[in-house]
Amino acid sequence: MRNRDQWILIAILAGLLVVVFWYSVSVWQATPSMPLYGNIIVGVATTLALVAGCGLTALMYHSRRKGYDQPARVKKDPEDEAR
Repeated sequence: MRNRDQWILIAILAGLLVVVFWYSVSVWQATPSMPLYGNIIVGVATTLALVAGCGLTALMYHSRRKGYDQPARVKKDPEDEAR
């Protein structure tokens, strides 16, 4: 039963992907082309977003390796543990 449900989900998602791709291409072809400075701005913005994303991901891995993401530890008194 589960296998059939997965195939139905995959078929629905693939159909949605085809519809979105078709709509995107039709809108892209209907709009006028962008001037050169617009392409340069989009390229620079894309590059900066990629650099920022890679940098934040690197910081996440660095902080995980250094142990900064570990929960705080509280020293307990031996009397508290006995209760």
